[in-house]
Amino acid sequence: MNKLLLATLLAAPQTHATEWENFRWESYADFPHAALMLPATVGGAACYVQLDTGANASFIPAGQAAGAPVDIVIGGHTVKASVPPSLKAGDECHAGTVGNGFFENGSLTLDLKNARFSYSDAAILGSDSDAAPINYVRQGNWEGGHIVVPIVMPGQARQEAMFDTGAALFTFTPLRHALYEALRGADSRPLTASSWGQDIGCEISRLTTPLRVSQYTLDSGVLGHCKMDVGIGVPLAGIVGLGGFAGQTIVIDYPSRKWKITR
Repeated sequence: MNKLLLATLLAAPQTHATEWENFRWESYADFPHAALMLPATVGGAACYVQLDTGANASFIPAGQAAGAPVDIVIGGHTVKASVPPSLKAGDECHAGTVGNGFFENGSLTLDLKNARFSYSDAAILGSDSDAAPINYVRQGNWEGGHIVVPIVMPGQARQEAMFDTGAALFTFTPLRHALYEALRGADSRPLTASSWGQDIGCEISRLTTPLRVSQYTLDSGVLGHCKMDVGIGVPLAGIVGLGGFAGQTIVIDYPSRKWKITR
């Protein structure tokens, strides 16, 4: 081969096709998209884990973990953790929950329209001027962190909200009941939701008031308020879930501290 051509090929930036994997939704009550479940290989066996960016840790087992740590592989990325001793097989296998700590050294992409995801060790939004900044909040010596983004509501100053895929069915859940009352519609009704194995009381309504989250407008989906405390070390107006991003693609670039939403 021509030496000049070879040198040019070696110097050229390498591009790689996105390696997509399908995820699945789990339903709750009359909500078909209540939990986002990622396929995982757990100790060599096919399994599922819930994606919860409201959790800081890499992996939280579904039940009492026991035994030596095993490889947990998601999107080609591996961490070691102990898991419950008796996991069901195949589609019934639910090993636990993965949080931000699992993906914080790379970029996670969620294609909500096509129910697929990918992970890359690269900082894929590093030079993307259209991406919006995120604040990755760490607490002391805790593993991982929490994704915090700005939110602006009509007639109010800019505040902060946590991005939480574990609150998948919601668009926005204000932490203060008074804020929920100010934003809710006339169709408000009670809902009992499950959080970390416990039932919590919530109120839900259609979201009709436009919210500005980073540079994105959310104006549909479910508004909610649940009787629970959220403390991550910074003041929060509430939690932004996946409901307002239906049919869109979310890219979270942890090293670059950026995210991007596209249709």
